[in-house]
Amino acid sequence: METTLPQTETHRVASRLQELCSTGRYMEALTELYGDDAVHVEAMEMPGTPRITKGKPALVKAAEQFAKTTKVYGGSVGTPLVNGDQFVCSMTIDCEHTEGPMAGKRMEMTEQCLYTVRQGKIVEAKFFYPTC
Repeated sequence: METTLPQTETHRVASRLQELCSTGRYMEALTELYGDDAVHVEAMEMPGTPRITKGKPALVKAAEQFAKTTKVYGGSVGTPLVNGDQFVCSMTIDCEHTEGPMAGKRMEMTEQCLYTVRQGKIVEAKFFYPTC
Protein backbone atom coordinates (compact mmCIF):
# COMPACT_ATOMS: atom_id res chain seq x y z
CA MET A 1 0.00 0.00 0.00
CA GLU A 2 1.46 3.33 -1.09
CA THR A 3 1.22 6.28 1.28
CA THR A 4 1.19 9.88 0.05
CA LEU A 5 2.60 12.42 2.50
CA PRO A 6 1.13 15.91 2.61
CA GLN A 7 3.09 18.68 0.92
CA THR A 8 4.41 21.21 3.42
CA GLU A 9 5.69 24.76 3.10
CA THR A 10 9.18 23.27 3.15
CA HIS A 11 8.31 21.08 0.15
CA ARG A 12 6.91 24.10 -1.68
CA VAL A 13 10.01 26.22 -1.01
CA ALA A 14 12.34 23.35 -1.93
CA SER A 15 10.55 22.69 -5.22
CA ARG A 16 10.50 26.37 -6.11
CA LEU A 17 14.20 26.78 -5.30
CA GLN A 18 15.01 23.80 -7.52
CA GLU A 19 12.85 25.22 -10.33
CA LEU A 20 14.39 28.70 -10.22
CA CYS A 21 18.03 27.70 -9.70
CA SER A 22 17.96 24.94 -12.33
CA THR A 23 16.95 27.59 -14.89
CA GLY A 24 19.66 30.04 -13.78
CA ARG A 25 17.28 32.38 -11.92
CA TYR A 26 19.37 32.61 -8.76
CA MET A 27 18.56 36.23 -7.92
CA GLU A 28 14.84 35.56 -8.34
CA ALA A 29 15.16 32.62 -5.94
CA LEU A 30 16.93 34.81 -3.41
CA THR A 31 14.43 37.67 -3.55
CA GLU A 32 11.35 35.44 -3.60
CA LEU A 33 12.24 32.64 -1.20
CA TYR A 34 14.53 34.15 1.45
CA GLY A 35 13.46 35.80 4.70
CA ASP A 36 14.71 39.26 5.57
CA ASP A 37 17.08 37.95 8.27
CA ALA A 38 18.32 34.92 6.32
CA VAL A 39 21.87 33.69 6.87
CA HIS A 40 24.34 31.93 4.55
CA VAL A 41 27.05 29.83 6.18
CA GLU A 42 29.90 28.83 3.86
CA ALA A 43 32.27 25.95 4.64
CA MET A 44 35.15 28.43 4.70
CA GLU A 45 35.97 32.07 4.18
CA MET A 46 37.22 32.97 0.71
CA PRO A 47 38.75 36.14 -0.75
CA GLY A 48 35.97 38.72 -0.80
CA THR A 49 33.47 36.28 0.74
CA PRO A 50 33.02 35.98 4.50
CA ARG A 51 32.16 32.60 5.99
CA ILE A 52 28.86 33.96 7.37
CA THR A 53 26.64 36.49 5.60
CA LYS A 54 23.61 37.80 7.50
CA GLY A 55 20.51 39.54 6.17
CA LYS A 56 18.81 39.59 2.80
CA PRO A 57 20.39 42.92 1.70
CA ALA A 58 23.90 41.50 2.28
CA LEU A 59 22.97 38.27 0.47
CA VAL A 60 21.61 40.22 -2.50
CA LYS A 61 24.77 42.35 -2.61
CA ALA A 62 26.97 39.21 -2.57
CA ALA A 63 24.87 37.60 -5.33
CA GLU A 64 25.11 40.75 -7.46
CA GLN A 65 28.91 40.80 -7.00
CA PHE A 66 29.13 37.11 -7.94
CA ALA A 67 27.03 37.69 -11.07
CA LYS A 68 29.19 40.67 -12.02
CA THR A 69 32.48 38.80 -11.66
CA THR A 70 31.55 35.30 -12.81
CA LYS A 71 30.68 33.86 -16.20
CA VAL A 72 28.32 30.89 -15.77
CA TYR A 73 28.37 28.16 -18.42
CA GLY A 74 25.86 25.86 -16.77
CA GLY A 75 24.81 24.14 -13.59
CA SER A 76 22.39 21.75 -11.99
CA VAL A 77 20.25 21.30 -8.90
CA GLY A 78 19.50 17.86 -7.50
CA THR A 79 16.13 16.74 -6.21
CA PRO A 80 15.50 18.27 -2.77
CA LEU A 81 15.10 15.87 0.15
CA VAL A 82 12.83 17.27 2.88
CA ASN A 83 12.94 16.52 6.61
CA GLY A 84 10.60 18.69 8.69
CA ASP A 85 11.59 22.34 8.29
CA GLN A 86 14.83 21.51 6.44
CA PHE A 87 15.83 20.20 3.04
CA VAL A 88 19.06 19.25 1.33
CA CYS A 89 20.01 19.26 -2.32
CA SER A 90 23.18 19.11 -4.37
CA MET A 91 24.15 21.95 -6.68
CA THR A 92 26.81 22.25 -9.34
CA ILE A 93 27.97 25.24 -11.31
CA ASP A 94 30.34 25.40 -14.26
CA CYS A 95 31.85 28.87 -14.18
CA GLU A 96 34.81 31.15 -14.76
CA HIS A 97 35.72 34.03 -12.49
CA THR A 98 36.61 37.27 -14.26
CA GLU A 99 38.30 38.96 -11.26
CA GLY A 100 40.45 38.05 -8.29
CA PRO A 101 42.92 35.22 -7.74
CA MET A 102 40.86 32.72 -9.77
CA ALA A 103 40.35 35.03 -12.78
CA GLY A 104 40.39 33.21 -16.10
CA LYS A 105 40.15 29.76 -14.54
CA ARG A 106 37.11 27.75 -15.50
CA MET A 107 35.93 25.29 -12.88
CA GLU A 108 33.03 23.11 -11.92
CA MET A 109 32.03 23.46 -8.31
CA THR A 110 29.80 20.98 -6.48
CA GLU A 111 28.25 21.52 -3.09
CA GLN A 112 25.65 20.03 -0.79
CA CYS A 113 23.20 22.61 0.52
CA LEU A 114 21.17 22.45 3.73
CA TYR A 115 18.26 24.91 3.95
CA THR A 116 16.05 25.71 6.94
CA VAL A 117 12.54 27.07 6.24
CA ARG A 118 10.31 28.96 8.66
CA GLN A 119 7.00 30.62 7.86
CA GLY A 120 7.44 29.82 4.16
CA LYS A 121 10.87 31.48 3.80
CA ILE A 122 14.45 30.25 3.84
CA VAL A 123 16.04 31.50 7.06
CA GLU A 124 19.38 29.69 6.84
CA ALA A 125 21.47 28.03 4.15
CA LYS A 126 24.62 26.03 4.90
CA PHE A 127 26.95 24.97 2.11
CA PHE A 128 29.22 21.92 2.23
CA TYR A 129 32.09 21.43 -0.24
CA PRO A 130 35.74 20.37 -0.24
CA THR A 131 37.89 22.87 1.66
CA CYS A 132 41.33 21.50 0.75
